[in-house]
Amino acid sequence: MLKALKNLRNRKMFVPSLAVMFALLVAGSAFALTAPANTDIMYPVYNLLVNEMINKGVTYLVGFIGLCVAAYFIMQQRIIPGLFSIIGAIMFFSAGAITTAFGLIF
Repeated sequence: MLKALKNLRNRKMFVPSLAVMFALLVAGSAFALTAPANTDIMYPVYNLLVNEMINKGVTYLVGFIGLCVAAYFIMQQRIIPGLFSIIGAIMFFSAGAITTAFGLIF
């Protein structure tokens, strides 16, 4: 009986996981983050978001605020929101490197 349930669970998860793997394989280029040309209509948006906000001090300011919020949560003994705030702050501190890595990977 237990083996039959295990096989049923495996069969139910096989098809969706296969579909997700196929979708990620086919749409690999859809995740690319490349810089548009200067004449492109979306270049000002890209320039504002990536060059001005991410690579400048805005992300460091948000990361610092995130660390302050994390310290506040931890002082109140709310550990889980504090940990998530620390993780978010670290992500903001390294946003420029993450953006560059996504551009290099894809």
